[in-house]
Amino acid sequence: MDIVLFLGYLSILFAGGAIIAKVARKIGIPDIPLLLIFGLILSILNVIPKNIVEGSFDFIGNFGLIILLFIGSFEMEWNVMKRVLDVIVKLDILALLIVWFISGLVFNLVFHLPLLSLIGLLFGAIVSATDPATLIPIFSKMDIDPEVAITLEAESVFNDPLGIVVTLICLSALGLAKAENPILEFISLAIGGIILGVIAGKFYEIIISKIKFDDYIAPFTLGLAIAFWYFAEGIFPSLSNGYEISGFMAVAIMGLYIGNVIVHKKEHKEDMEKVAVFMDELSIFIRILIFVLLGASISIPLLEKYAVPALICALGSILLARPIGVLIATAIPPIRPLAERIYLALEGPRGVVPATLAAMVYTEIIKHPEMVPKSIAKLMPPTELAGTILVATFMTIIVSVILEASWAKPLADILLKKKSKKETLSV
Repeated sequence: MDIVLFLGYLSILFAGGAIIAKVARKIGIPDIPLLLIFGLILSILNVIPKNIVEGSFDFIGNFGLIILLFIGSFEMEWNVMKRVLDVIVKLDILALLIVWFISGLVFNLVFHLPLLSLIGLLFGAIVSATDPATLIPIFSKMDIDPEVAITLEAESVFNDPLGIVVTLICLSALGLAKAENPILEFISLAIGGIILGVIAGKFYEIIISKIKFDDYIAPFTLGLAIAFWYFAEGIFPSLSNGYEISGFMAVAIMGLYIGNVIVHKKEHKEDMEKVAVFMDELSIFIRILIFVLLGASISIPLLEKYAVPALICALGSILLARPIGVLIATAIPPIRPLAERIYLALEGPRGVVPATLAAMVYTEIIKHPEMVPKSIAKLMPPTELAGTILVATFMTIIVSVILEASWAKPLADILLKKKSKKETLSV
């Protein structure tokens, strides 16, 4: 590809995306819907060729998720999070699995597939992860119970890698990725990722205690996070007969360890501030790229063909799967107040992880339609499979963000008793 053209495309994505995001902030709405629409406009005008959009997600998707998972977990406050840890665990395991299953059932019903078809379950896995980052600016302007806010934020940080794990298992079951034993694969991906993340955090702590990186601490931190991700995703499978460790889970746990252990050591405080600033700034670039490129990957014919069924799938995941999943999961003792559980059930917007996974799955299938097994292709041709999942995910993201950002404050005023940060921290 012509490097001059490539840089020209980047200028459109970054400058245009920044203007759009600024407009969103100015009018007081989340930037995700406008970034997606901006990308869709670029697609309509054919400003950036489809092959460039599709080819870019392999790199941007993986690199972006490493950045976003690291900074999300890095900024989690363990002292507050541990008070609602039981709720977070329920949401990230049981609720996620229920959302996955019900979203998949709705997709299969809408597209007239067998009820338990793996095609629908792949969609359910992709949209199971939440992204309340879109709500953080709204929460900052509300007198909301900090425990509720931290529950939603922490749920997102840790269901992101779990959503990726479930998606990989669905891809394996579909024959679109290597598969061994699904149960062992889940244990290897999730538990292995947690263990590797702790090792990564401790290794990082040892290195920076012996070497003073000064201005180079941020690139070293990013480089080491990528290195452990690469070990998990690229090296470990060749050593373990095909089983994998989730590099994304490892990065999230590494970020959590660094943000809650190393950050509080006086000798590393200045370095950790540099890391936080660098990762925060870089995450802005990544968010713009991911959402604009997702919008740009959808053509008008694709949208026209699947818009209505995709909207039904989106509403099914937002208004049916999420509330059922959360209410069932949080019914396990100790039980939080019902009003709080309802609020959690109605606030789980989708964002970066579903966008990235859907775009990556779409581009891989479009590039290699022969990889779809014949048994699956009989139910839904590869191009239709890729298109329906992409558009349904697009709809789920944009509808969930618009709806849940709109009703976040009114619902909080109705459902939640006000509790100040000071009261929460003193508990």
